[in-house]
Amino acid sequence: MHLSADINYKAITRLTVLIILIPCLRGLCQSADSTEAVTLIGRWHVLSKIEIQKSDGKIIDQDEELYKKDEKFFDFTDKGELIITQAFGENTEKLPVRMQGNNLYIGNSKKHKIPYLIRYQGEVIKLAKTEKRTKKGKVIMKTEQVVLQRSKV
Repeated sequence: MHLSADINYKAITRLTVLIILIPCLRGLCQSADSTEAVTLIGRWHVLSKIEIQKSDGKIIDQDEELYKKDEKFFDFTDKGELIITQAFGENTEKLPVRMQGNNLYIGNSKKHKIPYLIRYQGEVIKLAKTEKRTKKGKVIMKTEQVVLQRSKV
């Protein structure tokens, strides 16, 4: 009889531990670096833009731009538009924008248009895309990554 009570106690203890651990493990699986849909509508400050071109696995060109506060920002509207403001407000450009899952299409729709893949990291998002083209018989892979931070104003 003592053995049976001991087995039941162990079973209840294990069950209790599982009940406590499952929500904790679920939280670990959902990292801050998520692709969960978050609204883009609003103002986003552009922090940086990196373009890397490779041919045969070797970097042939690399360009990195870091932006000062308010130097460049994106305003996503609820009307499917993106207003890009540059040079501390001196230049603006309005483009159509469309979301499809975690793919962001910027500019006029074209056949075979390469979308940006969106990765959410809290108040920061990363837009990335890779395009392939052939120049003088060589395949060139161009990767672009734009890092945006949600405006607090």
